[in-house]
Order: sequence, then structure tokens, then C-alpha cells
Amino acid sequence: MRSHREIVQSHGAAALARDLATQGVKLSQSTPQRWAERDSIPGEYWRELAALGVASLEELADAASRRTPGHAA
Repeated sequence: MRSHREIVQSHGAAALARDLATQGVKLSQSTPQRWAERDSIPGEYWRELAALGVASLEELADAASRRTPGHAA
């Protein structure tokens, strides 16, 4: 399974920001890049990512559960 960083990178940070905007999600163009840098996608965006086919809810949850304790979110 991919990490949150790999999920963002495989779709492309700029493409992800654009595609989320088509779903009505308002965020800064640089936000997905920050998610990749932190290796953490906030749960409030998971449903939209799954709807776009970027990653399944299960994959996002698995990646979140494998994060190193103490890693900055």
C-alpha cells in the first residue's frame, strides 16, 4: 500500500488541487504539496479523494495507521 506522500505524488499535487476544486473543495493550490511533505492527508478530504479515484478509503486509512508515532501531522 502507498503512503499519503506516494498517493499525492502519483496523482500530482497540482492536479490534485485542481481535481478537488471540481468537487467543491476549497484549498490553497499548495496544500496537496504540503500533505506530501508531511506524509499526511487530513481525514476530512478522504471521501473526495476516494470519489475522484485517487485512493480508496481503506488505502488512506492504512497509510495513516502506518505512520511513525510522533511524526508531525
